[in-house]
Amino acid sequence: MMRSVHFGCAWPVILAFLVACPIARAQMDTNAKSFRGRDLAGADLRGADLANANLDGAILTGATLVGADLRGASLRGADLREAYLREVRARGADFSAAKLDGSDLTRADLRDAKFESASLTLAVLDGARLDNADLRRAFLPGARLVKAQLSRANLEAAMLAAADLTQANLAEANFQNADLGAAGLGQPAPRGARLVGADLTGANLTGANLTSANLREAILTRAVFTRARLGDADLTWVRAYGADFSDAMLAWMRAYGADFRSAKFHNARLDSAQFVGADLRGADLTGAKLKGTNLSQANLAGADLRGAEIRDVLIGAARNVPAAFREATQP
Repeated sequence: MMRSVHFGCAWPVILAFLVACPIARAQMDTNAKSFRGRDLAGADLRGADLANANLDGAILTGATLVGADLRGASLRGADLREAYLREVRARGADFSAAKLDGSDLTRADLRDAKFESASLTLAVLDGARLDNADLRRAFLPGARLVKAQLSRANLEAAMLAAADLTQANLAEANFQNADLGAAGLGQPAPRGARLVGADLTGANLTGANLTSANLREAILTRAVFTRARLGDADLTWVRAYGADFSDAMLAWMRAYGADFRSAKFHNARLDSAQFVGADLRGADLTGAKLKGTNLSQANLAGADLRGAEIRDVLIGAARNVPAAFREATQP
């Protein structure tokens, strides 16, 4: 096996090496671009043309692939821990079950790429393009995806505890049953994901864990949070027009000044939730559980509270409070 091999900057250099070395050539598959199972730890492949190459199971720990062309390449089960993949072009590449822990994928083009069951613990994907990427069951605790593009990406059942998705584009992304939260209320580790200013327009977060997640100033327009867990989450100043929180758990949630116009909270748990100054005009709160909920200064015009369980709710300076609601609330 060849270790720490430096192939140069482009594919022609790699081919020249193989022609000059019969032993290395014998270790290759018949495919002219096959490195299947090869040990290339620490290899210098920056700028290399590896489009459609077979790198399944290859060992590329610490390898440098900055600016490499990996479009359509297969890296299933490959070991890319601590690898340098900045600005790689890997549209449609297959990283399923690959190990990318601690790797640097800053500004990488990973559109339509597959990361199903891949491990990306503490990986850096700031500014990466992951539109339509398949990240089902991917493991991303502590990963950085600041300003990453993940529109329509599939993150079903992915693990994103303590991940940083600040200002990421997550429009129409699928987070069904994904884990973006702390282990539970009062649990300091792992902490919830950071989604400050993220765009989750039309995203599906059904059944997701967002306990203690930070969603300050996020765009949640028409996003679906049915049966999601948002206990102790920070939704301060979010824009959640038409969002669906039906059957969600939002105890101790903070949503100061948030826009929840026409949002649905049907049968939601809102114990001790903070809606101070929130806009709840036309919100559906039917069957919701409001125990110790703070609605001070909130706008409740047209809010539907039929069947809601109301106890010790604060409505000081709230606007347009339904008459029937006042009977069970505190001033």
